[in-house]
Amino acid sequence: MRRLAQCYGARYEYFCLRALGMPLADSQARRFQEPAPDVLQRLSDGTGVPVEQLEQMTWRHVWIRLMDEMRRITVTPEGRAEFERFSGQRLSQNS
Repeated sequence: MRRLAQCYGARYEYFCLRALGMPLADSQARRFQEPAPDVLQRLSDGTGVPVEQLEQMTWRHVWIRLMDEMRRITVTPEGRAEFERFSGQRLSQNS
């Protein structure tokens, strides 16, 4: 959304207000952590991206996929060692 606003030369908050009907005071909605169905539908109508695809792009869904991937990586000793090398942090045996 920020890139779309930038393309139109609009401030992000005003773009969200005009294009998606988000009140200026609703900073939580502009974070798109859990956008309302009507917001996703307006965004879909304006961009041509299906609502189902937009739902998969919310912070919640991205975070879930990231955590699932981290679990898959760290389930093996090799993956755990690589993660620890990369992150510089040791994982506890209970995680």
